[in-house]
Amino acid sequence: MNSNGSSFHTWLTSRIRTTLQKENGWILWCDPRREWLDLLKKAAGAEGFELWADPDEHELTLRNRFATGPRKNRIVWLPCSEEEITWFRVFEPEADQIWETRLVSALRDYGVQIPGDREDELVPLLPAYVNERFDSPRSDWKDFTAGSAKGELVNDRKILEVLAGGAGMFDQLRSDGKFEIFARRAREDFGLPDPEQMDLEAWRRETTAVLLCTEAAEAHPRSLPPETNRIVPPGLPREHALALLRQWEENITYIPSFERAVRKADPTTSLGSWAESLTVPPVSKGSRIVEEVLFKRHVERLQGIDNIEALAEELDKHQQVFKDREDGFWGSVATDIVGWRHLSLLARIAHQLVVHKGAEETWAHADGAIEWYSTVGWSLDAAGEALFAEIPDLPEELKPIRESLRRQYLRTVDRAGRAFSDLLETDQTALMALPTAGERALSILAGNHTRTAYIFLDALRLDLGYRLAEKINEGEPEQRADVRIARAPVPSITSLGKPFALPVDSHALNVNLSPDRKMFHVTSEESGNLAIAETWRDWFRQTMGVTTFLSIEEIVDGRKMKKATASSPLLVVEGAEFDTAGHDGSLKQDGADDYLDRYTAAIRRLRDAGYSRVIIVTDHGFFHWQPEPNEIEEDKPEGERLWTSRRAVVGRNLSHKTAIPVPVSSSGLTAMVPRSVNAFRTYGGLGFFHGGATLQELIIPVIQVHWPQRAKKVNVVLKPVGVITSEMPRVQIEPGAEGQQKLIGSDANLLSRKVLVKVKDSQTGKVIFRNNDAVTIDPAGGIQVIALSLVGVSSAPPFGSKLRVVVVDADDEEILASEEVELRVEIDEFW
Repeated sequence: MNSNGSSFHTWLTSRIRTTLQKENGWILWCDPRREWLDLLKKAAGAEGFELWADPDEHELTLRNRFATGPRKNRIVWLPCSEEEITWFRVFEPEADQIWETRLVSALRDYGVQIPGDREDELVPLLPAYVNERFDSPRSDWKDFTAGSAKGELVNDRKILEVLAGGAGMFDQLRSDGKFEIFARRAREDFGLPDPEQMDLEAWRRETTAVLLCTEAAEAHPRSLPPETNRIVPPGLPREHALALLRQWEENITYIPSFERAVRKADPTTSLGSWAESLTVPPVSKGSRIVEEVLFKRHVERLQGIDNIEALAEELDKHQQVFKDREDGFWGSVATDIVGWRHLSLLARIAHQLVVHKGAEETWAHADGAIEWYSTVGWSLDAAGEALFAEIPDLPEELKPIRESLRRQYLRTVDRAGRAFSDLLETDQTALMALPTAGERALSILAGNHTRTAYIFLDALRLDLGYRLAEKINEGEPEQRADVRIARAPVPSITSLGKPFALPVDSHALNVNLSPDRKMFHVTSEESGNLAIAETWRDWFRQTMGVTTFLSIEEIVDGRKMKKATASSPLLVVEGAEFDTAGHDGSLKQDGADDYLDRYTAAIRRLRDAGYSRVIIVTDHGFFHWQPEPNEIEEDKPEGERLWTSRRAVVGRNLSHKTAIPVPVSSSGLTAMVPRSVNAFRTYGGLGFFHGGATLQELIIPVIQVHWPQRAKKVNVVLKPVGVITSEMPRVQIEPGAEGQQKLIGSDANLLSRKVLVKVKDSQTGKVIFRNNDAVTIDPAGGIQVIALSLVGVSSAPPFGSKLRVVVVDADDEEILASEEVELRVEIDEFW
């Protein structure tokens, strides 16, 4: 190794060579502090001179070896002073040079300024520091201080590594000659417990307790935890300690160790009782026991509120508090989280109930109700879905609170429905002025030959349309999908609604009942009954030249998908998942998110196949309801009843004491519809309603999605992983450089991308870890941390195995990035 000409290495070698250049010249090197040993070994390895330096070799053995061996140029090192030499003293007079200069004196001779009053502080740092700077130029020593030496030898990252790493870290520091420096930094620079007074595990437990108590004290200087001995005083050490705590919580490598460490340290502190005594909740979020205490206090206070409206207002009032705690480590990052996300969800739902309370009182005409529902009121339906969906891990203590909110939601929806029914009874002009879904689609298609996928989704309620558009727009550099409202026909059922979803003027449609009165008969000019699915498809074939009809399932599966062509620019896709899942009850129980994700995936597949425009239409909306006995109309309308369901009766000259009359679209028939959520007593189960005259059923979405003609998905970068040290590893991914044009804006032609991360056994190809939900990579987004979970213990490879981290496109499994890593954890230890 060639050393720098002005380095300490060069300076030392020049003094050694003066003696070793003599014939058989040798140096007796006395080093009672053992501060030269590593430096001599380094110099000997680089310069090629002979060095006898074995700290474990007895001096008598060394004397015998020297006596029997040939005289040669060499250095003989002894771990003692010249005065302390015993067995080897017989050969001392023969030495050409006896070196007893201390390292601090040699450094001064070399030119390093070491103040005498700081010598005692610096001397313990010198061996390790000089070893690090052995080949650095003299100019690098000009700012040499105790602080710079400690920081360079044991930097802040090393402190975190020792605190959060595996076993044997103290032993490793000792073998590297850095333990004393580490201990000094921990004590002096961070205010942490003394590592020299305890073993590694005890130090980690006590240090974690100190960090948690210090964080609490920093957050509440007027209400300190009682353990003042565990609070780092204000100043730089506290700043360093709190920064260390934040790094530990956020470092993807050490997050699991933080969770385990806090669980061990928390019970040794009094933070739980301290949190109980506070009148204002602490803003610190490191201690799990504090989070549990706060969560319990909030829940108990909410459980004590009997008035439902007051309960909703209290939840709404604390919405930001719950969200802040949800965003903390124990609310969102930990494996075993505290239930803040559930409280946060209930608070968001309560907010909708509070905001929309009494909204119907502002409606003078039906158009006011339609304006409210189409702009903000639909969010109440989204909240209701979240409220009624089953949540397997919902804490038991929150179920009564959820039940109260359910009752309040039903009241709110009923009030709005009754008000709309009353307005609709007197004036239906605003409703009839709205275009049908087909008329909206017709205006989009007019004069434009863009390759288009025309998607019909049965029972796509307005809130689901907005949520679907939001998912499509997620991560895009500009808005791709927009929602417009349309009206569903009355009664809002599929056999009527589907023909009105064709891209045709509704005045060209003619509606009648079949002779057997079992179904509606809808025609357009010479067409057959468009209420029949195959006739509806024939209309597309004959009128618009469509040759391919696919289901959502076939789009997602991909096997029947073909690229869009100029000769066949229009594709028709059908999906009935919401209607099917609504009738069998699973939609109410499971919610709509999984279906919306499937629809979004299908639309991305259509985009990738060259369909740069997507039009999504529907036939009607719906609502979930279980009517009370007094909400079921025992008497059916009087008159010529031709068609009957629980939500509408169709005929001529109908009358009823409470139901409202609404003309059946494009016909001479009339529908009598119960008010609001009421129903007629008739066949079938109750729960999933459509057919009536509520905002949810009649105001429906039409979604237009437009993709750039020369679109390209953003590339994905996998940040270096190196090793996997946890049974719940985390990796970082980010968009490629072409997507990060934050100063001038992202390229509008760049598309977001859904990705999955998998970790595979390099030998077998089996997936060991993966993330459960696809992650959206925004072209203009930043780094995302992806939490992975173990797929199966039985297939887990042993410690030290080679694995491969793979990032794939969630739509087509294209490999976007990969890295070979090493497994550095025994999976069986944790399972």
